[in-house]
Amino acid sequence: MKLGTRYIPVIVAFFLGIGGSAAVAQMVTYNGGVTHTGYYDEPPLHELKGLKWKYDTGADLVTSPLLAYGGCLFFGDGAGWFHAVDIQSGKERWRFNAGQTVAGCPTVFNDKAYWGCGAGILYVLDPRSGKELRRFQTDGRLENRDGAICFPPLVHDGMVFFTSHDHSLYALDVDSLEIKFKLQTENSMCCSPSRCGNVIYLANASGYVSAIDVSARAVIWRFKAAKNVYHAPAIADGIAYFCSQDHFAYAVDATTGKEIWRFEADGVISKEPAIHNGCVYFTTLFSHLYALDAKSGRLIWDVRKEGKAYSKAIVAGDVVYWGGGDHHLYALSASSGKMLWRFEADAAVNYPSCHGGMVFFGSGGSVYALE
Repeated sequence: MKLGTRYIPVIVAFFLGIGGSAAVAQMVTYNGGVTHTGYYDEPPLHELKGLKWKYDTGADLVTSPLLAYGGCLFFGDGAGWFHAVDIQSGKERWRFNAGQTVAGCPTVFNDKAYWGCGAGILYVLDPRSGKELRRFQTDGRLENRDGAICFPPLVHDGMVFFTSHDHSLYALDVDSLEIKFKLQTENSMCCSPSRCGNVIYLANASGYVSAIDVSARAVIWRFKAAKNVYHAPAIADGIAYFCSQDHFAYAVDATTGKEIWRFEADGVISKEPAIHNGCVYFTTLFSHLYALDAKSGRLIWDVRKEGKAYSKAIVAGDVVYWGGGDHHLYALSASSGKMLWRFEADAAVNYPSCHGGMVFFGSGGSVYALE
């Protein structure tokens, strides 16, 4: 039985009745929520007071993204440690050694932190203490292949979904971590699945973006870009938005996969877009930030900085936050692109996040909190 072009069901023993209380339990994930719009329903920081705290991981790199939950900020580092830091003081609450590069932040569901790493292990940790509760090992690692987990998982319908470099989407029981089903594609996946309704969206290194019906365990549609798509699309108003290394930003119908528009940037686009209030915001590898009309793809404004940029843009209220390749975090007017303030870090700025009127980001081996 095939589940769409080139997708093969590895395990087809599906189980029913696994929603229950999990359907109403709380889930906190990165990028503004399950639709990955990059919009944070948090107070914007129009004026910068200054640095509230700075936390040094002791590693060379803080892996993005970061997640605020329960009074803590969660993030990983390139040396293989999970970190939980008090969000007000910047003091360490706990750290956990995963052994290899960590997949940024966890997704928290029902007061459990689901966190992946480069060793191909999905950990379930107590977010208060860092105590390990359970773990799952990807098949790629068990078979001495690359099974790394690069981005936070998604929890839906009693299952935890995540992608791996072993070309697979895993769907595990959220409590037992038993495999419910698994789909394989033709290339590695390094994305956090996005969701709208009962459909989850994925992307892979061959340039395919896919929509999968969770109930049917079937691929609804696939769209092919010319080059890699590293992040699942953002979903807003029935449209799926994503970016590719072919220099294009795309908008396709989220139900059918039919292309609505595409916009050619002046360089590689390696990060996912942000969508809010009828605008799409995305950045190129060489520090060019674009704002487009979400319906037509028309350019509204753009901003250029110097150097390689490893940050995506996020939105809170009427402010866009973005890290340029010049070691600065910028706060811009979402409507005009006018700079409101900037802050200089010690190294390139990674994905920003915001919570409670503060803005957080990684730079080098440190995490910064601004107020």
